[in-house]
Amino acid sequence: MTRLVILLATYLLIAVRQVPFLRLNRPAAALLGAVAMVTIGGLPLHDAYAAIDLDVMVFLLGVLLMTGYLEAGGFFEWAARHIVIRAKSARGLLAAVVAMSGILSAFFVNDTICLVLTPLMLAVLRPLGLRPLPFLLAIALGANVGSAMTPTGNPQNMLIGVASGIHFARFIASLALPSLGGLFIVFGVLSIAHRRDLVAELPRDLVVPHAPFDRPLVIRALITFSGALVFWLAGVSLPLVAITAAAILLAIAQRDPAEAFAKVEWSLLLFFGALFVVMRGARDLPLVASMTSAAGAQLHGAPLHDAVVTSAAMLGLSNLVSNVPAVILWLPVVPRVVDPTFTWLVMAMSSTFAGNLTLLGSMANLIVAERAESRGARIGFVDYLKVGVPVTLLTVCWGIAVLIALARQR
Repeated sequence: MTRLVILLATYLLIAVRQVPFLRLNRPAAALLGAVAMVTIGGLPLHDAYAAIDLDVMVFLLGVLLMTGYLEAGGFFEWAARHIVIRAKSARGLLAAVVAMSGILSAFFVNDTICLVLTPLMLAVLRPLGLRPLPFLLAIALGANVGSAMTPTGNPQNMLIGVASGIHFARFIASLALPSLGGLFIVFGVLSIAHRRDLVAELPRDLVVPHAPFDRPLVIRALITFSGALVFWLAGVSLPLVAITAAAILLAIAQRDPAEAFAKVEWSLLLFFGALFVVMRGARDLPLVASMTSAAGAQLHGAPLHDAVVTSAAMLGLSNLVSNVPAVILWLPVVPRVVDPTFTWLVMAMSSTFAGNLTLLGSMANLIVAERAESRGARIGFVDYLKVGVPVTLLTVCWGIAVLIALARQR
C-alpha cells in the first residue's frame, strides 16, 4: 500500500507539474519518488541501483554531449537562418519551420531543437509583423512528429531503441514514412487553422539575426555524429557507439569541455534514473499490472488490433503521466507479447505523436511555450488544443496505417 501511495503521488507531481507551495519540476518530482521508494517503501538500495538501466543512461549522455557541441558551435542557428531566409511567403515560412524542426529533431534531441529555434523564430517574426502563434506551434508539433523517426530523436525512443534491440536501420525504415507524412499533416492542419495569418508575402531582403558560428567545431561535431550514424546503421551497440563518439569529440573539439557539459540536460538524465527506481519499487503492484500486463495480454498478433490497443494505451498514459513514464511502464510487458518488434515500433510512434495532444503533453511543447512567454508571446492552452487534437488523431491513424502495411509486407 505504501508503494502504491508513493507511485500515485509521484505521477501526480509529474503530471500536474505545479503544486501550491511546491516548486517542483518533473525531475525533482521523480527524484522525490525514488528516494521515498527506498526510505519509506522499503526498496533495498542495491535493488534501486540495479533498476537503473545504464545502457539507456550512457546512450542518452553520448547523444546529448554530441548535440551540446553542435549547439555550442551555433550549428542549429546557422541551419535555421539559411532555411528561413529562403522563404518567400508566410505560408512558405511555415512549411520551412515545420520541416526544419522535424528533420533536425529526428537526429538531435527534440528538446534541444525547441530551445534553439523558439527565440530565433520570434526574432525573425517581429520585424515582419506576422503573428507568432502558428510558427511557434509549428516548432513544437514538428519537433514531436519528426523526433519519432529515429532512436536519437527523443528520450522515449532512446528507451525503446535500447530495450528492443531493433536495428537502427530498421527503426528508421519503419518510422521514416509515419514521421515524414506526419510533418505534412502538421503543415496542413496549421495552414487551415491559421489561414488568415498566412496570407502575407515576405520581403526579398528578409533579415535574420546573425549568431556566432564556429565552423571548425561544427565540422568536427558533424563528422563525429556521421561516424556514429554509420556504426549504428551497421548494427553496433547504441550506447557504446554514442559514448565513444562523444569521447572522441571531447578529444578533438579543441574547446573547453565545460561548454559542452553545460549544454547537457543533466535534469533529463536524473529524470530517467529516478523513474527507473520508482518503477522498480512499483512493478508488482496490481494497479501497475492493470495498466501494463492486462493491456499487453490483449495483444494477440493481429496488427490492426494490436496497433489500436497499444496506441490507445500510449495516448492515454502519455497525456496522464507523460510519454517517458508511459514507455517505462510498458518496458517489461512488450517482450512477452506475440510480436514484440511491431509493438515496440507502434509504441515509439504513438507515444511520441501523443505528445502533441495538449500543451502539457510533452517537454518540447512546454519548452516552446515557456521560451516564447518569456519573450512576450503566449501560447494559450485552448489555442494549442485546436490544432493539437486533429494533428494527434490524424498522425496516429496515419502511423498505424503505415506500420500495418509494412508488417504485412514482411
